[in-house]
Amino acid sequence: MEIKTYFNNAIIGNSSMLGCLTDKGELVRLYWPNIDYPQHIERFICGIYFFDKKHSTVWLSDDKWDISQGYIDGTNILITNYVGRDIEIEISQMDFVVPDTNILVRHYEIKNTGLDNCNLGYMLYSSFITNNQDVRGTLFDFENEALVHYRHSYYISISADKDAHKFQLGNNAFDAAKSTELHGYDSIGMMHDGAVSWDLGENLPGKTKSFTLYICASGNLKALKSLMNETRQCKWLEQYQLTEKYWRDFLAKARSVNTGIPIIDDLYKRSLLVFKLMQNERTGGLLAAPEVDEDFTKCGRYAYCWGRDAAFITEALDRCGFENMVDKFYEWAINTQDYDGSWHQRYYLDGNLAPSWGLQIDETGALIWGMLQHYKRTKDRSFLEKMWLSIEKGVDFLVSFIDKETGLPKASYDLWEERMGEHTYSSAAVYGGIMAAVEMAKTLGLSSKISDKWEKTASGIKKAIDEVLWEEEYGRYLRSVRTKLNPWGSEFTNEKMLIKVNSKGDYRDVTLKDSTVDVSLLGLCIPFGVFDTDNPRIESTVEAIEHLLESPEVGGIGRYENDNYVGGNPWIIATLWIALYHIDRKDYIKAREYLKWAVNARTELGFLPEQIDKYTGKPAWVIPLTWSHAMFVLVLFELVEARAI
Repeated sequence: MEIKTYFNNAIIGNSSMLGCLTDKGELVRLYWPNIDYPQHIERFICGIYFFDKKHSTVWLSDDKWDISQGYIDGTNILITNYVGRDIEIEISQMDFVVPDTNILVRHYEIKNTGLDNCNLGYMLYSSFITNNQDVRGTLFDFENEALVHYRHSYYISISADKDAHKFQLGNNAFDAAKSTELHGYDSIGMMHDGAVSWDLGENLPGKTKSFTLYICASGNLKALKSLMNETRQCKWLEQYQLTEKYWRDFLAKARSVNTGIPIIDDLYKRSLLVFKLMQNERTGGLLAAPEVDEDFTKCGRYAYCWGRDAAFITEALDRCGFENMVDKFYEWAINTQDYDGSWHQRYYLDGNLAPSWGLQIDETGALIWGMLQHYKRTKDRSFLEKMWLSIEKGVDFLVSFIDKETGLPKASYDLWEERMGEHTYSSAAVYGGIMAAVEMAKTLGLSSKISDKWEKTASGIKKAIDEVLWEEEYGRYLRSVRTKLNPWGSEFTNEKMLIKVNSKGDYRDVTLKDSTVDVSLLGLCIPFGVFDTDNPRIESTVEAIEHLLESPEVGGIGRYENDNYVGGNPWIIATLWIALYHIDRKDYIKAREYLKWAVNARTELGFLPEQIDKYTGKPAWVIPLTWSHAMFVLVLFELVEARAI
């Protein structure tokens, strides 16, 4: 199986089905019944052919078309236009997922721009259901004229608004599709792929042919057949109108923003549409990003929910007016919390634990902090009452997770998931979470015995941050202490020590101090409020961040010194984090400069990536990143409310 593209140029969906497409309109990923798992497509490629000519298939993803792409304004309905370079054909492809259904619609308008009549056919090759390859299968359903890929409780069909002309299962189906000669010798088999062709009929010069493809999903064959039958009875235009109305109604519920700057206002709307696609409506889990690296070739994967990201995303959702989405997320959160009160590193959106490599203590702190932010927006006391048991368990865990020697939270992974240590950002998040719980306890009128103990612990953390993590020699805060900088063996420095890592008596060596300048040091003030932004130590730390982490070629702020992940580029979240700092200091000019940089980093379809290439200024990795869109929204609202934009 070939490695998929790392770039999802476009996304469509409905909170239970998520489709990812390339800039050529090729559907490369399809998730159902959850937007994070499982992914069903190995290859899904479409094209046209001339009915009376063999070997004439032209795939729409070939370099034989001039291609443009865009969304219908205010929707998640994608249009991809193709103009033939050597053939006199123009094609418009519309992709969308119908709300509250398991149906993806792909509608075509195919125009003959030549002077001669042409008999056209539509060709499709698909290879689906690639997990557990030994039990996958494919069949052709003659009743519904559909190709069906299936595995256990996942059944995916491909049908159209007209009967199929020919089909083939396996047996070099891709080559057969290219040659335009399909042979349906078998109608069911243990193969992973198949091809189907449709006769579009004669197309006169200047005339347009319409054709609609349907991808349906269900948990068993009988239910799938019923869904296919119902779908074929529908008119595509009605499905389109229903979908368009759904997205426009969704946007109408959001808090309105009108800066008078079209690119900012449009990016705000696109961010809202991204947020909706990135939440599992049934469970409430929030997706960091659609997956880009199934084979772990460049990263540890992205199609999960992190408490780290979610704390910022839910704050953005609240600012947009989608409090109900935040309620749903925190219901998800209390159901995923472990018995000891902690949250693990990352989860599937159904609440199950995802592959992880260690505890990130910052996430437990951030989630509790986020609960308070939600309450501040809604003033819904019943929310706090519902959350209280979870809050209490979480804070008790945080209080127990303190290194008695340093006064800081014990070693855990940093927010970038790269190194174990006692980190400044983690300490800030734990402080923020505990102090948020103190405030919520007081709001609920609970005994001061509880909150006094917690507040004392938080004060101790703050004191330790100033005493242990401040480095007078550099005039800034350290990134961490007692840090494992070499994951493959012994630390490279003589300035190291052994720390106990578990109750079984295992130890590891760690570097005493890590002085790397890291944008996450901002967590001390934004958002966790350990110190104010006008604190001299914060000022000198931020000065170092801006001086050392700004990209000299294209601007923007990187994560930390000598970052080598995907080349070490400026990040959207890092740049907008600095913007929030300047807003708090009322330096709106500087904040707007950073916002402008982030807005200009958007893709042609209005998505914010994770990173921008430090040489070209183009998106370098992960499109879209939900956290990036959340930071944009947070900066935007801060500026709007300050009347600074």
